[in-house]
Order: sequence, then C-alpha cells, then structure tokens
Amino acid sequence: MDERNTNSLSLQDIHAELLLQLKDIVSVCERHDIPYNMMCGSLLGTVRHKGFIPWDDDVDLLMTREAFTRFREVYPRECDPQFELTYLNTWTPRVMNHDPAKALAFTDLFILDHVPEGTFRRKWWFLRLHLLQGMLKRNVDYSRFSFKNRLLLRVTHMIGLPFSTEWKTKRYEKISTCCHEGNDLCMSNGAFQLMMHIWHPEQFEEKIHASFEGIQVLIPKKWDEVLTILFGPDYMTPPPKEEQVAKHLDL
Repeated sequence: MDERNTNSLSLQDIHAELLLQLKDIVSVCERHDIPYNMMCGSLLGTVRHKGFIPWDDDVDLLMTREAFTRFREVYPRECDPQFELTYLNTWTPRVMNHDPAKALAFTDLFILDHVPEGTFRRKWWFLRLHLLQGMLKRNVDYSRFSFKNRLLLRVTHMIGLPFSTEWKTKRYEKISTCCHEGNDLCMSNGAFQLMMHIWHPEQFEEKIHASFEGIQVLIPKKWDEVLTILFGPDYMTPPPKEEQVAKHLDL
C-alpha cells in the first residue's frame, strides 16, 4: 500500500513534516466542528510519548464516515496550499505534501463504517474488501508476508490488473458504505487485519484533549480500552530494540 517516493528524508524531517500536516488538519477540523481522534500508533504515541513514537513515520487519525464526508468537502478548499487530500492509488485517504521530495511523510485517515449483521453477510463483506485491497496494492514487499499471504497477494494483484484504479477505489467505497445501521463498526479502510477489529460507537463518542508534540489533539476518553484492543494490555512497554523500526522506510 506504499506508493511513496524513496528519497533521503530523515526520520526527523518526516516528523517535522507530519507535525505541519497535523496542525493543518486539526485547524480545519476545529473550524468546522469535525470530530476526529488520534488512532493506532499516533494514539499510542500521544499516551506513551506525548508525541511521536520515536521510530514511527506516519500519523493515523480516525473519523466516522459522516465526519470524513464533511472533511473531504472542506479540507481541499481550506487546507494550507502545500497539502492535498489524496488516495494515492490506495483505498486509504491521505493528507500529503504536493512536493515529491516530502512524499515520505503522510497522514492516514481511517474511517469507521457499519459492519453488516449476520455471519454470512459479514464474512462476504470482509472478503470483498480484502480482495479489493489485494487488487489495489502495488510495489509490494512480499518478504514481509507469510507464504500463504504472498500467494493471496499475487493472485489478487493479477485479478485486479484488468480494472482501473478509479474503478477499484470507487468499488471499495461502495462496499464499505453499503451498511447504514447496527452497533458494530470497523475501520473499513484499515489494512488487512487492522480492519477486522470490531468497534462500538461508545468507544469513540466521548473525546478529550491531549498533548502531541505541544499540539492539543483529540483522543478517545476510553483510550485505555482502545489501546488495549489494538496493542494488548502491555502497550505502555516499548517493544524490543530490534522491533523499533519505521514501518514505511528503511533508514
């Protein structure tokens, strides 16, 4: 899912660029009362480090589908001219810099959608989204996956070749938004296993302010519950040194 330019930006440079993006996004959301919260590694960084996890190389935000629809309308009009909201040939909307030299830094926007009720309908829904993720993935580092997943990625990639990226992304959004009720939610544009976490509205409805690199950002009031689901009960303990590596670049 990584289409970025392989340039020589340092992790410090990436953090500086990401902080500018985050300030811009938060400013637009505050002006229009658009709810969001820090999510995944950025939520963990807020709680554990009061900012970036030292080896993290992106920002993760979460919005409901309704909030993202509003954000998608206003952000392109009101954002700093150096930034843009783009899908970058993936199923995940991102805020990035127009400058290709800064393309290693981006903010991922994860979206909460309703999950269909019923075992069969739910499995079929997830299967179609996973299939489309494989069809959309490009420049894959297959060494990161098991033999089974490498095979699935290669097969789905081949299936997706006859279809345009535009068709695949539109299809992805259509399936993601086909269910409009129920108490079960998921990050419909989360990659592979991240999408499989089932969430409920009350886990994100109440938000509180927290400091992230000196910026006031929103996090769920139930941040402990959310982080435990994402990372396990020992989330405050950093991983071993050998696992403290950036996800998207080889420094």
